Amino acid sequence: MSIYQTPMLRIGDSLLGKAVFASRDIKGGEEIYRFSGPSVTFRESVASGPNECYSLQVDRDLYINPESPGKYINHSCDPNSGLRELVLVALRDIKEGEELSYDYSTTMLERHWVMDCRCGSPLCRHVIEDFDKIPEARQKYYLNLGVVQPFIVEFLEH
Repeated sequence: MSIYQTPMLRIGDSLLGKAVFASRDIKGGEEIYRFSGPSVTFRESVASGPNECYSLQVDRDLYINPESPGKYINHSCDPNSGLRELVLVALRDIKEGEELSYDYSTTMLERHWVMDCRCGSPLCRHVIEDFDKIPEARQKYYLNLGVVQPFIVEFLEH
């Protein structure tokens, strides 16, 4: 059952809990969703306890607590979408009913939060961690697609 729906997205249930699904076919390169929500610092994010997992890092010490449906877009080590700054963009064609995902590591560089991965992809790394700790080939792949947060790109260039 859907608790949120737009012409493009709906929240529903997946094997891992709440998830976001395509309400229609989405073309590769199409903008899907703009993340928004209140800004918090690293310290405030950590202080949120179990809800820390929802925080989206947008700069070295700045996060947002995404509003729905953004907070329910799950991780995959082989995602069908990625973030260009705060805009979720389809990395390939996505079929109606398909769960949306992005690689959380493309937004992380904090040396704090890690999580076991259960995405089930053949490319699964088994752990979600900071961008610079994922395999170099995968880093290059995401950098070439332009779906790595700008503060991470800047860090890598220095």
